[in-house]
Amino acid sequence: MSTTERTRALRRRMIVEARRSTVEHGLHGFTIEQLCDTVGVSRRTFFNHFASKEDVVLGIELHANEDVLVDFAAGRAVPTDLDPLGSIVGLAIEHVHLVGLDRADEALVRQVFEREPALVARFLSATDVQLAKVTDAVGQRFGWTDPDDRRPRLVVETAAGLLKVTAGTYFDDAFDEATGPAFDELLTENLRLLRAAITTGQDHTA
Repeated sequence: MSTTERTRALRRRMIVEARRSTVEHGLHGFTIEQLCDTVGVSRRTFFNHFASKEDVVLGIELHANEDVLVDFAAGRAVPTDLDPLGSIVGLAIEHVHLVGLDRADEALVRQVFEREPALVARFLSATDVQLAKVTDAVGQRFGWTDPDDRRPRLVVETAAGLLKVTAGTYFDDAFDEATGPAFDELLTENLRLLRAAITTGQDHTA
């Protein structure tokens, strides 16, 4: 296992344990020190990866995806022949391949929000920050650097909508993971459907 993979696994353990503790005890029912003891890391290690207890519960990692966004903005990370919307979808697929998707973990997040509804606002705020970073990267990648150019935000918000719809389908209790498409396949299909709807107003199956 590489250093990057070990780091990712460590972060994952901290996130999952923090979520389990939140569901069981509430956000204020355990301390960072207790979390560190359970996972087997030092307080210093914890703060190398997360800024707060709220952030570890929500999976908001320090400096997450910064290198990837730098590469993306420079025209790397995904194939150069992709258009703006396709490039963001490609970036999302690369991220899914990197970190994986865990339906059980998604269910745990739902339980966290049920136990601590106030965390929803923090999550949405963090999402807005990340979308702003992606918007900047899109602008740089495609030369849309004028502050008044709305194209980067339009593309990113559209991609965010695609991801939301895809996640809503994939994580729905009625979705059969054994027979249904993988997340990236479903996302790619939704992108195709969106393009067809915009260009023709119809659902073309061909």
